[in-house]
Amino acid sequence: MPASPFVPLSRWARCALGRSWEQLHDILGHASLSARYLLVSLLAALVPLAATVVLYDRYAADLVIRLADQRLESRLTAAASKLADFLRTKVFQLETLADFPELAAIAHTDLHRLDERLLNLLRYETDAPDVYGVLFFDEAGRMLAALPGHGGSTEGAPPWGEREFSLGTLPRVEFQGTELIGPLLPQDGRPGWFLLRRRIGTEPVSIALQVRLASVTELLTGAALDVYRPVLHTPDGRFFSEVGTELRVAAPLISGPEIAPGWFPAMLRETAELPSPGASVRYVMLGLATASAGALLVLFLRLGARMRRRIAPLVAGAESVARGELAIHVPVEGRDEIATLARALNRMSAELRALIRTRVETEKRAALGDIAASIAHEVRNPLATIKTSVQALGARETDPARRELVELIVEEIERINGVIQSLLSFARPSEPEKSEVTAGELLRRVAALAGSMAEEARVTLSVLGERDLRFHLDVGQVQQILVNLVLNALQAMPRGGTLTLRAYRDGPVGCLAVSDTGVGIPPELVDKVAEPFFTTKPGGTGLGLAVSRQLAEMNGGRIEIASEPGAGTTVTVRLPLATTEVTHEDRAPGAHH
Repeated sequence: MPASPFVPLSRWARCALGRSWEQLHDILGHASLSARYLLVSLLAALVPLAATVVLYDRYAADLVIRLADQRLESRLTAAASKLADFLRTKVFQLETLADFPELAAIAHTDLHRLDERLLNLLRYETDAPDVYGVLFFDEAGRMLAALPGHGGSTEGAPPWGEREFSLGTLPRVEFQGTELIGPLLPQDGRPGWFLLRRRIGTEPVSIALQVRLASVTELLTGAALDVYRPVLHTPDGRFFSEVGTELRVAAPLISGPEIAPGWFPAMLRETAELPSPGASVRYVMLGLATASAGALLVLFLRLGARMRRRIAPLVAGAESVARGELAIHVPVEGRDEIATLARALNRMSAELRALIRTRVETEKRAALGDIAASIAHEVRNPLATIKTSVQALGARETDPARRELVELIVEEIERINGVIQSLLSFARPSEPEKSEVTAGELLRRVAALAGSMAEEARVTLSVLGERDLRFHLDVGQVQQILVNLVLNALQAMPRGGTLTLRAYRDGPVGCLAVSDTGVGIPPELVDKVAEPFFTTKPGGTGLGLAVSRQLAEMNGGRIEIASEPGAGTTVTVRLPLATTEVTHEDRAPGAHH
């Protein structure tokens, strides 16, 4: 089997993939996330492709060699069969001539004195372009006579142009009972030839066919294969081409079956490498690898730019949180991991705001509790004494102007006491005492308390909605919430308007809404009006909505404010419904199925 004529692609692949793991680790350690993904993806895409190309290249090389060996063996066997058939044909022709006993007379007479019938037979047998003639030799090997054949008459002067004809230097081998002599190289303008010689009976005379050498080598013409050229090897170690000329052979040969001792066809490789049938496939794969690398590079450049664009708001948001700026909102795009991270960051900032607000309110309430306790001890007791003394003085006062002044002093003392009570209620609220009550009952009480005040303010009061909703809460605290909201609504409508109390259901939650058509609240103040001590009213304490929100949360609910400047405000108190109410509502839809 010949050695591989390929320069395999595996050398290039081994060089390309020969980087050390330390270098790769160093590259990955200093690259950005997108660059790492790009490198890993390129390796994941190109390494298997390169391995496939290498394996295919090796397989193709082995396959070509095996196929070449098989085809060479087949071609050489076919060529040897043709050569053997040709020689056997000539041997049979020679045997036919040697079987004529009359030919033995050539030892005692001249060729031209033979019987005319025998001469015609000799001429007939030699009438072929590949036979130069029929030669007769004595026992010593000297040529006795020669009868030119068809080939000898067309090639010019026959090789026996002179009578002396020596065979002493020519190689001789035995082929099927016949002596195969030669070949003789072309020289002096005469063609190359070889002899097939056989003894005639028991006479000391032999007959030989002088065969054209090129007629044998021409049989190799169809055996050529790719870069392999067929040649003929002869017993003297010479090689002949398809046209019968001698070749100087230095490269190794692939020998075929021997047709006679020293005679066999062979294949001479004319180039160093065999053509690879997979070369085009290799180039296609390399092109695909290059295209894949380019496509991955473009894809990751675009993805990297998009990722940086989407990560920039996250970085800015995180830096804002680090600076304490919690009122941020990172835009959310899509539903991928970055969008999940953006939602988590928004949720974190909102929870931090709520946590800080809760801690601040807790600290405020703790501080207010201390202040309220101090005020209750240091202010309310003296105020009670002052109030009692002023009332006693007023009872003995006969001057109407002074009596009115005393009454004003008492009213101011009551107002101060109310402020202190509100402060105490906010700082140290009492735990709710819950009971079941309907929405209609709550709204009726609030409407009764606010009816006269609404009439004085030229405000139309209306009660709407589902009055049979049942709540489980502290009636006094929720009533205080609604009264505070109604008072705020009346103060927001100095020129009159409409005040609406409405009850409705929102899933498992019941809603009590107080709506007015007053001046409204600016958008930037909506989130602040429920904070303690924040007020827009002259002389206000800023505790009304704060206390209301606190009481709503203590009853398991919350307050929502929606306002539009110039169009009015709606404050909704969302409270949990009673358990029996929720269970009845949950079961009601099932009755229709």
